[in-house]
Amino acid sequence: MYQRTVLPNGVRVVSEYIPYVRSISLGVWFETGSRDEEADERGLAHFIEHMLFKGTERYSARDMAEVMDQCGGHLNAFTGKEHTCYYARVLDEDFDVAVDLLHQMLLHSVFDEQEILKERGVVLEELNMSEDEPDELVHELLNEALWPTHPLGRNILGTRETILRFDREKILSFMARNYTTDRLVIACAGNVEHERLVSEFASRFSSLPRGPQPNTPPPATSRGRLLIRQRDTEQVYLCLGGPALPRNDHRKAALYLLDTLLGGGVSSLLFQELREERGLVYNTYSYHASYRDAGLLSIFAGFSRQNLDQVMDVVYHQLQNLASSITEEAVQRSKSQLKGSMMLSLESMSSRMSSLAKNEINYGRIIPPDEMIAEIDAVEREQIIDLAEELSNPANLSIAAIGPLDDVTWGDLKCRKIC
Repeated sequence: MYQRTVLPNGVRVVSEYIPYVRSISLGVWFETGSRDEEADERGLAHFIEHMLFKGTERYSARDMAEVMDQCGGHLNAFTGKEHTCYYARVLDEDFDVAVDLLHQMLLHSVFDEQEILKERGVVLEELNMSEDEPDELVHELLNEALWPTHPLGRNILGTRETILRFDREKILSFMARNYTTDRLVIACAGNVEHERLVSEFASRFSSLPRGPQPNTPPPATSRGRLLIRQRDTEQVYLCLGGPALPRNDHRKAALYLLDTLLGGGVSSLLFQELREERGLVYNTYSYHASYRDAGLLSIFAGFSRQNLDQVMDVVYHQLQNLASSITEEAVQRSKSQLKGSMMLSLESMSSRMSSLAKNEINYGRIIPPDEMIAEIDAVEREQIIDLAEELSNPANLSIAAIGPLDDVTWGDLKCRKIC
């Protein structure tokens, strides 16, 4: 059973009571992320996420780890462009433990200066590690290509220079601006009743202040940019992408289906031609990301340097012929794939909790699975074709690439044979 309550201070509580399971997944979500950082705060939202695990008025960092391990549970967090989540997965009998830990972390962290100094080193190592993972780093490079002057184009981890300047004052200033009740969603799925959830968080989070809604200006999306990082890697890691739909666009279901057709699995157009038919790549896929006022649709491929020309020709050919490849049979197949994937994800309490929170953040209400399925089923082939024609224009696309590419120019990568 789905329920939603807005507390007097503006905190939104959403839950799904599932009495036949023994576990719960509990998340505290703030509608803030790297997008809300000033230029000298790059990486601060993520750094704060780290620091909330480093000791509170009642628990040391070790205490928190031992308490959660004793429950056999899991306590973690993640930072995105527009939201930050702190979550716990425990048995239903340990609900109070999870609530207490999350409450202590979010309202009573001490932010000890020595811990801040130590954590700077940890996050710098995380940044170094990301630099050694070109198949992940290339996606950040594409964001930079699309939004070079906007926070959406920045790496969530920040830069070495900004990380080294983080201190207690910066942390408290960012939290005062962004960790407010207006931007807080409590989400829970599992064997805990909604009334108990509301009661716990109404009392524990009453001291949080209200605050203004985010006001970061919308990004101006660049087109036709090329960003290359020369690396002596075995493969080239490449993303080609352009502007897509913001998260509240009424065509979002059509975008999901278009993404699925293009590169969403081993039967997709890209995977079949690039890997199965031609053997040019090991890994290729497409993906989309949607934000408040912007979005992107991107293609990723990893391949040997000598395959560069062939890979680019296949990718552009697929984009050029994307609309004509959208047959009714392909649409129905993609609908089945998308619906099946969505329903399988709901077997997990964590996925259910995350879905509740994202629905509340994105749409201001709980969207049941049946409604999501109906929305997918209602998409017509012509709607997907129209969207494909809008989003696949090579002139609107930018490229980010990492690898042995010191002799490569835009002329080598742009659509040149068929466009």
